[in-house]
Amino acid sequence: MKKPLPKHQKVEYRRNEPFFVANVRCSDSDYVYIKNSHWHEDLEIAYVVKGGGIHYIDGERIEEKTDHLIITNCESVHRIDVDASKHTDPDALACIVLLVSKGFLEDNFPEYSDIWFTNERTAATPQMRDIFFQFSEYAAGEHKGSGHIYIYMKGLLLQLLYYLCDTGTVSREKHAVLSSGNQVEELKQVLRYIENHYSEPIAQADMARMFYFTPQYFARWFKKSTGVTFTEYLVYYRLLQARGDLLASDKLVRDIAMDHGFADDRSFINAFKRYFNVTPHQFRMNCAKKII
Repeated sequence: MKKPLPKHQKVEYRRNEPFFVANVRCSDSDYVYIKNSHWHEDLEIAYVVKGGGIHYIDGERIEEKTDHLIITNCESVHRIDVDASKHTDPDALACIVLLVSKGFLEDNFPEYSDIWFTNERTAATPQMRDIFFQFSEYAAGEHKGSGHIYIYMKGLLLQLLYYLCDTGTVSREKHAVLSSGNQVEELKQVLRYIENHYSEPIAQADMARMFYFTPQYFARWFKKSTGVTFTEYLVYYRLLQARGDLLASDKLVRDIAMDHGFADDRSFINAFKRYFNVTPHQFRMNCAKKII
């Protein structure tokens, strides 16, 4: 099981591969990368194979549509909610997510720092669809043995960028005027604070006061920006960190609960079961059986 990703996600790319591909399946609906709000310096392009999820990008709510793209620009705060109930096959491919290195973009796309990709015209063309499925096959290891296949994949990446530029961009300056840029930065600061202090007592009213919001406005703003309430987000983040501790240590459940901000082991167990459908002890035992 992957370790929970930090709020500021730093992607490590392989040599000669300025991209990262994730084949997201319906059964991945509780995967940290999907549910946990985060940002990174890379361009993220998601091709929706089967709709059923909701993307939250800088406070904007975007519903997935089959055969459409959803683009997340660098440093945008985002997360994905996947509704597994809308998919009959848990192993079905729901989405192909492509991350593109900022360095590759700056080296091959001189205007990149001046443009902002929009999500207004996002229906995938046949050429885009073909490119994404080739990246999906590449991620699945179907091109092993081709020593220089990375050259071909880089070429596909440049083709995709060409098509994207043709479908909808605005200047970053214009985007900054139209969007609530300052609020995005404030959201990042709030998420950083949670990341650094989640194991301590954190009250919503105290957070509002700390960032100069009224309690009522902070509650509405946070829900609109992330898709969940402040309390839901804090509990889920604590659970993700605790889940990693359940796998990486032999600590008592009670100690893990206290280490990750829960008042007692009972509140931890109840929250864990509510989100993951098993108790912490059952989760640890199930993972131990898989390793054996």
